Amino acid sequence: SSDVYFASSNAITENGELYNVDGNSNRVAAILYGPKSVILVCGYNKIVKNIDEAIDRVKKIAAPSNTIRLNIETPCGKTGKCITADKEGAELCSGCKSDRRICCNYVVCAQQRHKDRIKVIIIGEKYGY
Repeated sequence: SSDVYFASSNAITENGELYNVDGNSNRVAAILYGPKSVILVCGYNKIVKNIDEAIDRVKKIAAPSNTIRLNIETPCGKTGKCITADKEGAELCSGCKSDRRICCNYVVCAQQRHKDRIKVIIIGEKYGY
């Protein structure tokens, strides 16, 4: 029921798509619907060429780092990358089958229907994962 929601994105493509992966969807739900204004604050390290690189970034950087930060025991937290990160032909949602898995919901925001609802602030330094 908030008017403004502050968050970050897992990856931003050079084409302007926002790529986010969530375990419970609380973050992506608010990005997609609800607040009148969404402000995403992201370091330049989250800018990737395309969706394939965004997926790779989540599997090799964001997901493992977040499981460690949240103290959630998953295979990626132990090895530093998703078990499917380097598998040729791995599907978008393929990954571990852990009950603790944080990669459950995948969202690509390609275009806003409500002008200026989502604002992205790029910080000129590496920030977040």
